[in-house]
Amino acid sequence: MFKIPRLLVMMFLQYFVQGAWNMVIGAVLAAYGLKEIVGSTYSVLGIATIISPLFIGMIADRFIASQKVMGILHILNAVVLFIIPNFVESGNIAGFLIMIFIVGLLFYPTTALANSVSFRHIDGVRWFPIIRVFGTIGFMIVGLILGYTGFSSSINSFLLASGASVVYGIYCFTLPNTPPTSRNKKFSIRDAMCLDALSLFKDKYFTIFMLSTFVLMITKTAYSAYLPVYLPVLDLEPASMMQIAIATEVLFMFLLSFLLGRFGFKKIILFGAICWVIRSMMLSLAATSENNMFFYIIGTLLLQGICWDFFFTAGDIYVDKKAGPEIKAQAQGLRFIVSNGFGVFMAASVCGFINNRVVTEKTLPNAGPQWQEFWIYPAVVAVIVAVGFWYFFKDKDVIMAPKKVESD
Repeated sequence: MFKIPRLLVMMFLQYFVQGAWNMVIGAVLAAYGLKEIVGSTYSVLGIATIISPLFIGMIADRFIASQKVMGILHILNAVVLFIIPNFVESGNIAGFLIMIFIVGLLFYPTTALANSVSFRHIDGVRWFPIIRVFGTIGFMIVGLILGYTGFSSSINSFLLASGASVVYGIYCFTLPNTPPTSRNKKFSIRDAMCLDALSLFKDKYFTIFMLSTFVLMITKTAYSAYLPVYLPVLDLEPASMMQIAIATEVLFMFLLSFLLGRFGFKKIILFGAICWVIRSMMLSLAATSENNMFFYIIGTLLLQGICWDFFFTAGDIYVDKKAGPEIKAQAQGLRFIVSNGFGVFMAASVCGFINNRVVTEKTLPNAGPQWQEFWIYPAVVAVIVAVGFWYFFKDKDVIMAPKKVESD
């Protein structure tokens, strides 16, 4: 009873916690004189995401109810988030990177599990965009809090995330019961290595989608890691400005279910990739445009709904449609490993390398041409993804009909 309201609150808290620390981590590090490790920070998070989501998904598929796994992970993560400010304040880079690595190990599997819990109890195409939009609202609310309190460039953002993580961890134990789907199946080495989920790569079009996601993470990571660093250069407050982007994400999330049914996965995901090209070019133009700078930034932020919902949220639904019922948690973990694991590790290394060499000035006007050059690189990457996806991908085999959902 009341499954959907509980799932709405779950998704709200999931992204509230993530936004409290992840949204402004670049701005926090830059404020404490640690800008040079922004790329390393996202690389470390990528390594953590490679290690944990698929294994945690296997545990949820076979041994422990997903909502219990989520609760335990969030409470443990709250402790780590509470400790992190000490390392930032003291400039202890090694200690900070170790702690942020642990955060990645504990937090990112819960994003895949939140998706998996949702898909187990709803018709994904019809209801998931609506449930997921409450995650966006959570992200927006915490951004407004960070902007209003001035925590967007302060270690207090980690303390806010820690407190929210405790609340969320406790709440997880009240979620609809999502028991393992393969509890009675004999455990094997195949299960330990999560080969059932990896077998999805036998599908050519699934592989093309995952490869496109992997490569586009360069563009996405450039945006998420360096926009909070870039906006202060333009004398704009990052946390508050980014709420414009999140508001459009809410709008398009409500439209996503209808648009997927009308146009299908290929056209929706392709349009999302094209908008990443436009967004990166507008960021580049803003760097040296005195008269139209604010217009370009607003345009960039307004594209968030299409860039994120059409590519990444539609991708979540696509993966759920392709996975069998016994490996849905693992499949969501697999997508997350490819994007936020291998993808972020590769992308953060590439973006960090480029940014540290191209952007050497901290203020305008000298920093303008450097940032203009920096944003060209993610634009080119998005062009390659869009062209490749358009040419190679087909979605004719994906069933869009509603599914039967589990009772509570």
